Amino acid sequence: MADLIVYTLAGCPYCRNLLERYRNEGLSFREISLSGNPDLRKKIKEEYAAERVPVVVRDGKLVQSGDDQGRG
Repeated sequence: MADLIVYTLAGCPYCRNLLERYRNEGLSFREISLSGNPDLRKKIKEEYAAERVPVVVRDGKLVQSGDDQGRG
């Protein structure tokens, strides 16, 4: 099974919508909050060049940054 990680920020409507969609689709994932963790936010930005949340990573590779329309 693929390792699917979703990095989120508290209060982010795009993150909330994506998580709800994944749950409704029955996808297995780990949510990791970037809120209150500037070092992790910096690492994610450097490693994946991700400027928006949610940041979706599958098996160590960036799948999505922001929502389906690039917002976030």
